[in-house]
Amino acid sequence: MKIFSMNVLGRVLLGASVLFCVSCSESTNDSDSPFAGAVSEEQNSFGGFASSLSQIETSVLEEGSDMLNYGHLNFAMPADSFLQVFEYGDVVSIELEGYDTFVAPVVGNYDDVSSGEYLLRVAKGKKYLTFAINYGQVGVDLGDTRQLKIAKDSEGAAATPYIIDGGIELPIKVRIVMKEKGGYLENLKMREAQNQGTSIDNYPNLTVPEYANFRMVKTTGMGEGRFYRSSSPIDPSLGRSAYVDSLAREAHIAVFLNLTDTKAGAESYEGFADSYYASQNVLFLGLPAAFSSSAFKDGFVKGLRHMITMKGPYLVHCREGKDRAGYVSAVLEALMGASLDEIKEDYVKTYTNYYNVQDDKQVKLTEEQKEWFAKIIVQNLRLSYAAEGVEFDDFEKVDLQAATENYLEKLGLDATEIKTLESRLSD
Repeated sequence: MKIFSMNVLGRVLLGASVLFCVSCSESTNDSDSPFAGAVSEEQNSFGGFASSLSQIETSVLEEGSDMLNYGHLNFAMPADSFLQVFEYGDVVSIELEGYDTFVAPVVGNYDDVSSGEYLLRVAKGKKYLTFAINYGQVGVDLGDTRQLKIAKDSEGAAATPYIIDGGIELPIKVRIVMKEKGGYLENLKMREAQNQGTSIDNYPNLTVPEYANFRMVKTTGMGEGRFYRSSSPIDPSLGRSAYVDSLAREAHIAVFLNLTDTKAGAESYEGFADSYYASQNVLFLGLPAAFSSSAFKDGFVKGLRHMITMKGPYLVHCREGKDRAGYVSAVLEALMGASLDEIKEDYVKTYTNYYNVQDDKQVKLTEEQKEWFAKIIVQNLRLSYAAEGVEFDDFEKVDLQAATENYLEKLGLDATEIKTLESRLSD
């Protein structure tokens, strides 16, 4: 599994429960150069790599499958050596000289963080560390902040999807510094519930629409039968696509926003040509799960303008219908007048439709778990709005509809377009 970048915003753990974080421009070094001087008098040698009890200095590695296949960044440090200084669940600052400082947890797997989260993957036995964004390409996205590219799409010129950009001067120095010892342990524990099945038999207490994560959005202001959300109607890997396609036919969905696939990628799925979906109006956006990135924002606006010009009913989906579809749905719900509590309730339905499958049967999420997952969408909205200058002291108490109109204007929609969109989604 890969990830959602926030090019200007990073993520910081708030207390022991909230997943997301704040400014990635924070630095833990007071010197003019973040790499000036010795690390520590207590440093040990790991094959030529400088380290201390709380930090390690290394550099970007030009090779490795994580880098070349997925667009992540590999660091020239053996994982087993790194784990002599840090542990899984630690939160670290990752300082890339000439770029920025990022906050990420130390984990063993990509899916130890949510879609869009930064992570430092330390896989035992590997000869390098991997700095990544789950469902994203951190090596490519980092370039947006300084008009540089560390990695780029090979465009078929190499055997791998990504290559190091030829204009980059290597090595790029990296300092990894302890930010919060064990600060992600509670998050790792909470993620134990995030197991899902790919058969409806794994979910004896769910209806077919719930299993398919297919639903009409009924929050305040949303018109009856106007706006739907779901998991992918065409990607068979989740075991839900055939159900979604059938339900979309029954609901007479006329316009689909595919937030995940390109047209070519969608057409490559088995059974695509015979689906109801293939015969309808579909806009293929192929967006990263990176809500503050230019790529996501530009695609989001393109999708909204498509809705403005087309008559619904509309359905928004990504792969699971959880992250990208969850964010787009939340923004549109807020635009139509939904309260934050309504938005959180709708968002969490997706988690109850997927998670906590134990011994092949789903066990209901606890209220504590649902509350924890609900905080994700609040943070996604708050951070993405703030990145556009729509920021408030207490996001829980804002006029969310007005804030959302302001946010969409910042993204480029004019007042007439926003009012037309509201009209499309109302009764």
